[in-house]
Amino acid sequence: MKKFIIAASLIFLGLGSAFAQQGKQAVGGSLSYGTETESMGIGAKYQYNITNEIRIEPSMDYFFKHNGLSMFDINANVHYLVPIASNVKIYPLAGFTFTSWHQDLGIGAGFGASTSKFGVNLGAGMEFALDRNWNMNFEMKYQLISDLDQAVFNLGVAYSF
Repeated sequence: MKKFIIAASLIFLGLGSAFAQQGKQAVGGSLSYGTETESMGIGAKYQYNITNEIRIEPSMDYFFKHNGLSMFDINANVHYLVPIASNVKIYPLAGFTFTSWHQDLGIGAGFGASTSKFGVNLGAGMEFALDRNWNMNFEMKYQLISDLDQAVFNLGVAYSF
């Protein structure tokens, strides 16, 4: 199962460069909140529209340390964009995640327990076109990870080119 998840993640990440000249692209950042880490995070993302409706989004997030727990994740998600107004789209999302969690043990700097696992992302979002090049989005996804499940709420901006 792990080999399948790794292979599928690499395919999703590779699609962005394979079709780089065929569709709309965007880069952006985000602020996130994770329910299991109970902390805020920052992230970066790249978006590529394979078609007008289907978009891939590789991204990564870092959740700041809270109660000795911090987390980093790398995601590869697919969005299916559905316009509901001239400047508003909603989308379901599905994809894969790789997470790395670190829990400080409180006995000194750098001492702690780390766990890295693969998982699945499921969620939905809404995107607002602010102008021709700038978009803002709100997204909620649930990361299904063995023993480390969490909901992630995300507020982001992206510049399209």
